[in-house]
Amino acid sequence: MAAASLAGVNTDVPVALRAPVYLVLGIYAGSGVTPETLLQMQTWPASFAILGVSLVALVAGSYWWLHGRCGWERNAALLSSLPGALSFVLAAAEGLKADMKKVAIAQSIRLIILIETIPLLALLVGHPLALPGAAAGSVAGPRDLALLFAAGIAAALIMNRLGLPGGWVLGGLLASAGLLLGGVAEGQLPNLLVVPCTIALAAIAGSRFRPGDLAILPRIAGPALGAFAIAIAISAVAAALVTFLFGLSIIQTLLAFAPGALEALTVLAVQMNMDPAYVAAHHVARFLALVAAMPLLARWLARRG
Repeated sequence: MAAASLAGVNTDVPVALRAPVYLVLGIYAGSGVTPETLLQMQTWPASFAILGVSLVALVAGSYWWLHGRCGWERNAALLSSLPGALSFVLAAAEGLKADMKKVAIAQSIRLIILIETIPLLALLVGHPLALPGAAAGSVAGPRDLALLFAAGIAAALIMNRLGLPGGWVLGGLLASAGLLLGGVAEGQLPNLLVVPCTIALAAIAGSRFRPGDLAILPRIAGPALGAFAIAIAISAVAAALVTFLFGLSIIQTLLAFAPGALEALTVLAVQMNMDPAYVAAHHVARFLALVAAMPLLARWLARRG
């Protein structure tokens, strides 16, 4: 899809379809939450602390590379170094008069690499993906589907009202996890819903590029790939540390500590039989930390001219 976008094909996924796609995938992700998730929550605070330290190192390392080594101006370098939350970062870029193209392309490159490489990594370590909808249980009946979607929409509206990233995914995840764990609803979403929405998610990621980006992509891609390499290396070290300390799967911690792509990686967690709640919680925690830090970062950039 990214190649088609760069070639001039109109690949935009209609905005009206995006919320239903995210909602379906969120409900699907919620079906991967198990009672073991509740037991593992006691390790989350320490894991969040390690995430916070790695976030500071990740942003500092990527900023050093883009500004100090590649000559990007400060605002674009800093905003391109922030992992995830693309809409928030682009809004900040506009307010700080940063180079919007650099920021958008650097963030999009990071997203597409994450989506493409993590499944390949899982295969290399002998952890193949499960087919969507094939994980467990029977298909939910009409009553259970109605409950899951009604609760998912209500929870998603609350998440969006709170301004959290991936509100439709998070709402669907929390609602379906609560209903399924509580025994109020039973069954999984049918493949007829999950498979098209999974394909649509990849299409949404690829459609972020525009035909005009092809001319400037070569001079932005090199620095952006270098920044991504620094970010993923620091994230991998932090994920390995959490795995060592708490005995969690390295794939699960890599999904949680990966620099961005909340929606896609939460869905991948389910397909890899990992804990999607753990993955989503860490991405949301990182987003909240970035939101809290942004005023301080903007003030620092203003002082530096």
